[in-house]
Amino acid sequence: MAHRLRNPLEPGDLVLFYNKPLESQWGLLFKNHWNGPYRVINHINNGPYELDELDGTKLTKIFSENHIKKFYPRGKKVQSSSESENEISEQIEYEESILEGEEI
Repeated sequence: MAHRLRNPLEPGDLVLFYNKPLESQWGLLFKNHWNGPYRVINHINNGPYELDELDGTKLTKIFSENHIKKFYPRGKKVQSSSESENEISEQIEYEESILEGEEI
């Protein structure tokens, strides 16, 4: 029986995928074979997964269950681009108020 993930991944989960062609290249023998993180878009018929990059760009290839694993970020949560833009604008407003001598 083929290797299957014990807990199927849900859309929105972060994953890494295994780059198998690196195994046969001598110059890249000790290179990290796991690429990512990527976000799960869809689980197709209980088989392969569709992934996209964190910026929303969809990957053209689909990935088998035995070539991906769940990614657990350290510390910070992954933010969407709109959340990070809001934080940046709030930080700019705060810094401008400090430069002008105002208090918040």
